[in-house]
Amino acid sequence: MSGIASWVTAKDLRHRLDADFYRPEYLEFDHRAEARGLKMRQVVEISSLVTDGTHKTPSYVDSGVPFLSAKNIRNGFVDAGSGHKYVSAAEFDQLERWNCAPRPDDVLVAKSGSIGSAGLASGAYDRFAVFESAAIIRPSGVSPAYLSAYLNSRLGQLQIRRNSKGAVIRHLHLEDLREVEVPLPDRRIQDYIGAKVELAERCRAVASREREKLGTELATLYEGCPHAALSSLTTMVAPAEIDGSRLDAWYHQRRFITLTEWLRRNPAFVKLGKVASLSSDRWSPGAHGQSTFRYIEISDVDSSTGHVSHSEVPVENAPSRARKLLRGFDVLASTVRPNRGAVGLVPDSLDGAVATTGFAVVRAVSKTDAFFLLAVLRHPASTAQLMRCNTGSAYPAIEESVLPQIWIPGAKPGTRKSLGARELRRTTLLQTAVDLVDQAKADVEALIEGTLDAQAILAETLKPPTADDIPELAEDDA
Repeated sequence: MSGIASWVTAKDLRHRLDADFYRPEYLEFDHRAEARGLKMRQVVEISSLVTDGTHKTPSYVDSGVPFLSAKNIRNGFVDAGSGHKYVSAAEFDQLERWNCAPRPDDVLVAKSGSIGSAGLASGAYDRFAVFESAAIIRPSGVSPAYLSAYLNSRLGQLQIRRNSKGAVIRHLHLEDLREVEVPLPDRRIQDYIGAKVELAERCRAVASREREKLGTELATLYEGCPHAALSSLTTMVAPAEIDGSRLDAWYHQRRFITLTEWLRRNPAFVKLGKVASLSSDRWSPGAHGQSTFRYIEISDVDSSTGHVSHSEVPVENAPSRARKLLRGFDVLASTVRPNRGAVGLVPDSLDGAVATTGFAVVRAVSKTDAFFLLAVLRHPASTAQLMRCNTGSAYPAIEESVLPQIWIPGAKPGTRKSLGARELRRTTLLQTAVDLVDQAKADVEALIEGTLDAQAILAETLKPPTADDIPELAEDDA
């Protein structure tokens, strides 16, 4: 934690004379880098271009060339799967002439939102343009993958905060980004660290292909399902269609009635409660034998991937809603704002973790069934069924008892196993990608701390992981 004052020697003085620039943690970084003999270079010195996307809102089209923004840069990746807009080919050509179209070896940095988050442009599309909320760095004297790992590391984020002007960072300016200093070790060390980021991108690419295949297979199971019907301002309801449990207009919208009737009459669908159950396992802070526990909130579920993370919380600070005891491969479905699709699967490593009561915990009979349920509960037909049962307009929520009543494909065991295995492979690859980026970030910090075995890397006795070390990638190569 920073003190009220900092003592600064003459050799520590830079181009800035404001006190915040010389906070103790920033000076400590400088001293450690100097002690390791690391060359420090500003981003602008190791790049041929540092710019940002268009400041003019383009004319969007329904399909065309992808147009991304800062919201697509998160967790160390450029995530095209989190939604974006499109521009015409002609408009893209103009944006490309304005340097608003990244090249594959460029590094993108979020200027707003998750400020400072970075990712390789190659992780998105072969060609796309960006809005002004995303900065484009075109490295020329550094490994792009290493640069991305550094910027995402704790120390890289520290440098970004140091060079950002203002007490509260709401926006990262290009001039500040250009002045961020980057440690430059031997290129072989850069390549060692960067190889993990590049392998992570390969994992994500294969996971994306698995998602497309899974979508095709699920479309077959849901063929003819009217889950995408539009709502209307008014609905005429026959007496036989009125459900006595709810008499509100929302519940009796024609799109919901049509979907429910189609599913109910289709013998290929069964209620979720026939193949899985809701867990009633509870956790008590008083019975916990350790000082901290692993806590999962709704925000810890990535709705675009189904990945579940957690935070370590002192037992004495346990929220009153931290009561659901989890087992590995439980499926979590948010009962709050179900339209957001916060459905995730608890990895085996989080067995014994605790979730908020804002989740319904679905427990399958097998591991592959759990991944099958993850896939179908993320399908729009399941989301629509949950949305029918929500109450409240400003803060919609459902009762967890709704989950066992929704209709899902009653696929044969072999089909469930096949789909579950594909979803398992997809989620495993995505988690592996996250782990690899975390390793690369840790390597950067170890480099500064002096604990990275640089000599072993230079002697090539310590090598980065390859695709052969990841079974799911080896399977892709087979």
